[in-house]
Amino acid sequence: EDFYVLLSKLRHVQAAGDPAAYLLPDEGLRAYMAHCAKRIGDAYFRTPRNTIKGFLDMLAVLEQNPGQRWTDLIEAVTIAPDANPDLAPLNRPGDGANSQLSRPGDDHQEDDELATFTL
Repeated sequence: EDFYVLLSKLRHVQAAGDPAAYLLPDEGLRAYMAHCAKRIGDAYFRTPRNTIKGFLDMLAVLEQNPGQRWTDLIEAVTIAPDANPDLAPLNRPGDGANSQLSRPGDDHQEDDELATFTL
């Protein structure tokens, strides 16, 4: 529901606040969300950056090509899962990998209590 609201607000901003200028009907929003769910699953809810970018790109194509039908464009939109490197697991000290985390008692970072913090 929140994602639908976000897409509808983006559509509203793109149309400069004029509902008569919407390039995509409500049915198109639902079709786009279904397409995203089919392509990358529920990842489009958790990390929606690529999904939103694809949506705005589709609106730009519709704006630049007034004769283009949105139904033809939905399936052509390619969306990749959004990888967030901040969520990648950290290497732990002593696991054989070159870790940049400090061990407690290291002289160069003894004041930093969070240097060895892992989730």
